[in-house]
Amino acid sequence: MSRLSLIRDKKFRDHITPEEHPESPARLVALDNMMHSMSLNETFNELAPRAASVEDIASVHSLDYIAELEEGSKEAIELGRLIPLDADTFMSPKTFETAKLSAGAGLVAVEAVASGERDSSFVAVRPPGHHALADKSMGFCLFNNIAIAARHAQKTLNAKRVMIIDWDVHHGNGTQAMFYDDPSVMFCSFHQYPFWPPDSGWYTEDGSGEGRGYNLNIPLPNGTGDRGYFEAFDRLVKPVCHEYQPDVILLSAGYDAHELDPLAQQRVTTLGFAMMSQRLADLRDQTGAKLICFLEGGYNTQSLSESALATMQILNAEGAEASAIVQTSYAIPAASGDSPVTQDRSPDAVDERIIDIRRHFGKYWKTLR
Repeated sequence: MSRLSLIRDKKFRDHITPEEHPESPARLVALDNMMHSMSLNETFNELAPRAASVEDIASVHSLDYIAELEEGSKEAIELGRLIPLDADTFMSPKTFETAKLSAGAGLVAVEAVASGERDSSFVAVRPPGHHALADKSMGFCLFNNIAIAARHAQKTLNAKRVMIIDWDVHHGNGTQAMFYDDPSVMFCSFHQYPFWPPDSGWYTEDGSGEGRGYNLNIPLPNGTGDRGYFEAFDRLVKPVCHEYQPDVILLSAGYDAHELDPLAQQRVTTLGFAMMSQRLADLRDQTGAKLICFLEGGYNTQSLSESALATMQILNAEGAEASAIVQTSYAIPAASGDSPVTQDRSPDAVDERIIDIRRHFGKYWKTLR
């Protein structure tokens, strides 16, 4: 029996963006096509999403903002064209309904692991969510899917501690803002820094009030490769996760740190994402936490689909089977015989950054001292 539920629907293609916009329906088309070509359509427990209610969305967003988006949708329908919400984010005639479905897919994913039959879910949706603020769209995002799911997990699973890991190449500023003073939700974000959003995601942004120390930013230099991401995961995220002991782990699964992605300058490979997925599976198994992954960025359709499928396959595997998948499917030896794992453009800078972050967060977490 599969360990992973996959929530997807062709309706997520109904959110239309301008021609040449990187966040396009082609992203999910490529993922569906690759699943079909690899004969994986029957591999996972596939579930249909449902639309989130206003009450569900209002667990993290303001009612005025939800109403504002609904009005924008009506305007897009009446005019029969795209309505810009900001320089990067657009409303098409079906965007509002698609965004509600995207948020609701996360609710279905939470309920799928709550049933106890499976311990992981992957939510293959668009529009993405981790930049969406409580009262503002931003960076291709309208509703913060992972934040809505976190609140639903607290209610449905009675989760006392939720850990959100965000490995999208951009800082998850919207998710950070929603839980900045809340120790019941631990937020850890890997991201290229400095990058976008500007002036967002430095490691001294560590929470406020009772949430101090529960906001762990990992700003990585331009050119960080597989090695640096593994180092950050092993020396920061893994020990803090074991100390925090979450009931639920949520992943903002952006794949735009990939070396082929057109929007960033990191050097992570498909193998790198497979090996990080294995680390994630280990955390799930070692802590006993339920695990739910939400598709965020990733704008090269080949690297996005390959890396997302690597995550799904590994989280679906049992024990040593995951290592076998990594080795047989993704660890393709380099022609020179060297390791296929990419190195950092500036390894000393990466290591110094990790040391600085450990030193800063050592005042909050014993395991980092």
